[in-house]
Order: sequence, then structure tokens, then C-alpha cells
Amino acid sequence: MTSHQGTFEETSPRFEEVPINPGRILRAIARIGYTPESAICDIVDNSVAANARRVAIKLEREPDMSEARRNSAARYIIADDGDGMDQGRLIEALALGAEGQYDSGSLGKYGLGLKSAGLSQGDRIEVVSARQGGAWSKAVLDLPHVERVGKLECLVMEPDSADLERVNQLIPGAAHGTVVTIEKIHKRNHPSIRKTRGALERNLGVTYFYFLHPNGGDLEILLDGDPVKPFDPLFVDEANAAGNLDDSAWDGLDVRWLERASPVILDAENGVEATIEATQLVYPPAFDNSAEIRKRYMVGGNNYGFYIYRNKRLIRRAERFNGIIPTDQDYFAFRGRILIDDSADDAFNIDVKKSEILLSEEAESALSEAIYEARRLSKSGWRNAAAILRKKANEDPNSKAAEALSEVEFPEFLPTDPDDAISENERTKRTEKESARHPLKDKEREQVRKEGARVTFVDQLDDNALWERARDATLGTVVRINRSHRFMRMFDERFGDDADVVLLLQALFLSLASAESGTVRNKQDLDDEIIEEVFVTYRNQASAAVYKVTADALEKRFA
Repeated sequence: MTSHQGTFEETSPRFEEVPINPGRILRAIARIGYTPESAICDIVDNSVAANARRVAIKLEREPDMSEARRNSAARYIIADDGDGMDQGRLIEALALGAEGQYDSGSLGKYGLGLKSAGLSQGDRIEVVSARQGGAWSKAVLDLPHVERVGKLECLVMEPDSADLERVNQLIPGAAHGTVVTIEKIHKRNHPSIRKTRGALERNLGVTYFYFLHPNGGDLEILLDGDPVKPFDPLFVDEANAAGNLDDSAWDGLDVRWLERASPVILDAENGVEATIEATQLVYPPAFDNSAEIRKRYMVGGNNYGFYIYRNKRLIRRAERFNGIIPTDQDYFAFRGRILIDDSADDAFNIDVKKSEILLSEEAESALSEAIYEARRLSKSGWRNAAAILRKKANEDPNSKAAEALSEVEFPEFLPTDPDDAISENERTKRTEKESARHPLKDKEREQVRKEGARVTFVDQLDDNALWERARDATLGTVVRINRSHRFMRMFDERFGDDADVVLLLQALFLSLASAESGTVRNKQDLDDEIIEEVFVTYRNQASAAVYKVTADALEKRFA
């Protein structure tokens, strides 16, 4: 056979520019997965990196719309008195993957934070900034505009009087700094202003714990005018006072050390090191005011695990690393902290948001070994505290039900209820009137505050009703159950020792009472006195019927 030489001329390789669609890229990074509070914190990172001493966050709502409604956010504003930017740096800040190296210790990483965080919440980012001795400049990144023209470009202009008024309002007297405003807030089931503010109040204190002024840092953060307090999720001061955990004797009434701060090598070859520490938080059922304690210490299924701080900024909370801390309520009191700097980014595989963690195999092995004893102590201590409490309480089903219902939230109103400013004022008036018409007794008010107890038992109700509601404008709705009613006597005799059935019954009555209260507040096309008369009749008829129907059904069932 004849061998063939190549028949095509050899060509030199060359580079060809690959087209990009900037609008679609911006849409993609906007969907990384921020919540409003995490997006705002990402922008606050820029303020911290710019040496700000004061950061002011303002959440503005849509006019004539209740703060409790979804989609009530009109804009988010984050202002600081940091170094600021001239016009050139301002334009660069809106670039994708901003130029420049990040200093060691920086909170930034990829140069996407402002764009991804801002556009995750709204389609328009407005930035007003000035350096010391310079004039204020303004640049606007509008995503619909970028999509329309097919180019990544921003609008550069002089700040108007409203912009400068916003500067003076949020950072009064500042000669330099930056104000970021997120406009055109997305209206696809966006969280309410009230929910976002509630999440931010504690999240800011936890996230910037090491930076905030009362904790030794020099940063002040204001949320809608109120100063944010540093919040230590490990409660180290209390652990220092109480000492190390003795898992065989701990009764759950104080915070103890599981592992005092110590170094752990994550990557021996590259010398990557972290500092770890862990505490055992309290056992809430051991307290009379268990609901208040659970809230104060954030004890629960969403909060246990490791809190990871990168360059002293929280990047991940309640991280359990796929089982290093098992998904088990026996670890609810375990609270760990890992302190790393940016040298550990590869060992932790830090993502664009700086919020998702995937340990390298070596780091996972090192961390699991380092925390082994603390993990064992935590589970053993929790079980011991539970055992001590069981001996005292004998597992009362009503107490267990009250504890389970203490954190249940009922909606302020339904999607079909009015939510304009006039309706909100009327809702407030009706709430105050209802609180005066059906007030909580002093003992009930104290129980709600201390224990979260929203179900109470009384010996008698008017007209032998089975239940009635009480309302406090601040504490919410409480239901009173008539233990002398024939239905309750029958129920206690047959099912009173079954904790699950007791919980279901109490949940039903609390839901009925809350629904009554919500109807009075929100059914504003009817006079509230008429609604009240209807509910009185309804409760009396239902109370008379429920015993007969249930008793007859049980008699046939067990005949």
C-alpha cells in the first residue's frame, strides 16, 4: 500500500474573540441565590473594605402599602463614609470582575459582589460617591438598558438634589463616601420589608461581630436609624464564666466550653491553618421561659453547627459539612466557629458569594478529627439535660404542646386582604379595639412573654363555650380552652396522655382563635361589632355540637 502524505495545508492556530451577551451574563449572576439580607451584607462588605466608620442601611417601602406585605420593598439604600471613589473608579466598580488585586484580608474575592448582590434584588443600581477633597459623582447600571443595547455600559451623570439630600440624611457631614441604591426591586414574590428588616437585625450583628464598635471594632451600622449590636453566636463570655462542659452533670442552664480556641492545619503542604472553637449552648426546655430562651440563643434546627468567618466576616452560618455535625436534634446546642483568612479559600472552595463551602478532603479529615471530642460531649450533654428535666416534669403533654406552638407564626393577613395605607390604619385601629375588648390577663401576658404559651386552660367560659380568644396588640393572639366543657373532659379521659393528639387539638383551637382575630382585623367591609356577634354565636353553636358529634362517633366506633 502506498502511504499518503497530508493533503491539507497546515495552518497556524489563532485566537478568535468569542462574543458575549452582557445582558444575559448580568441576568445569570443576578440569580446566584441571594436573599435581600445576604445581598445587603455583600454590599456592606464594600463599605468595610473602604474603611468606613459608619454604614447606614435604609429599607424604603412602596407608598400606600403595608410593610408586612410581600413585594412592599421600593428600594434598598446602603450608605457609608468610607474612602469613596472618583468617577473613574466608580465606573470600574460597575465592571464585571473589577480590575485590581485584592489585598490580603480583603472581604472581596471576584469583583462581582456589587453587581451580583444588587441585581439579585432589583434591575437598577445607582451609585453616588466621592473621595476626600473631590466632587460627588454618580453612575447607574440599568439591566434593561444593557439588554436593550447589547453592551455593558453605565450612565454617568451629576448627582441631583435628591441624591445629595440622601447623602446628607444618611451620612451627615461626610465629605467622602458612597451611597448605593438598589431600584426597580423585583416583584416576583419578594420578601416583605418587615421580614427583611427582622432578618437583618440579627444577621448584621452576627456577620460583622468582629467589626462592630461595641465589640472593640470601629464600625457603626445603622438599620433604619437604629444601631446594630454585635451578636456572638457562641456566647463566649458566658462560656468563660461557666467553664468547660461536664456532660454527665450539665443541667442545660448555662453555656459551656466544648473546645477552646485552638489551631487546626487544613492543608499541611501549603501551610493553611484555621482557628476553631465550640461551645455548648443552653437546653431551652430546662427554663420556665423556654420560648424566650430559644429565641435569645437561636437554639433550633436552623442554627446549630459551625459559623465560618473569613477575614473576620461571617460567610457561612450553621454549616454542618455533610455530617461532620450530624443532622440530629441532640446537637441543637452545638455551636462552633471557624476563623480563616483568604489563604484558606482553596481548602474551603469559597464560591462567588463567599457563602457556600465545600471542604477539600484533607481539610474535612482534619476538621472532623479536631472536633470529634466536642461533638461527642455536645450530644451526651444534651441528652443528660433532657434526662434531668424528664425526672422533674414527668413529660406533661400540655407543656410539650405549648412549647411546640410557642414559635408558630400566623399571617397578618391573606393575599386577598387589603394592604393599602388606609387599610393598614384601619387594621391598627381594629387591633387596638380588639385588644381592649378581649384583653390578655396579667398571668397570660406574663406566660406569653416568658414561655411563649399561647394556649391557656380556664375553669369556665361564658355560655359554656369551648374556647375563646384573647388579643394583645404586641404579643398576638392567645386561646383560652374551657377544661370544664364536656368535650374537654371526654378528650382528657381518652387522649390526655397522648402528646401528639394533645398538640393537634391545641393547634386547632389556636388556629381558630387566630383566624377569628384576623377576620376582625381584615374584613373591613363589615362592621367589627357585627363580626364579633357572629363569632360569639358561632363559638356557642360549635361548642355545643362538637361534644355530641364526637361522643356519638366514638360510641359507634368502639361499640
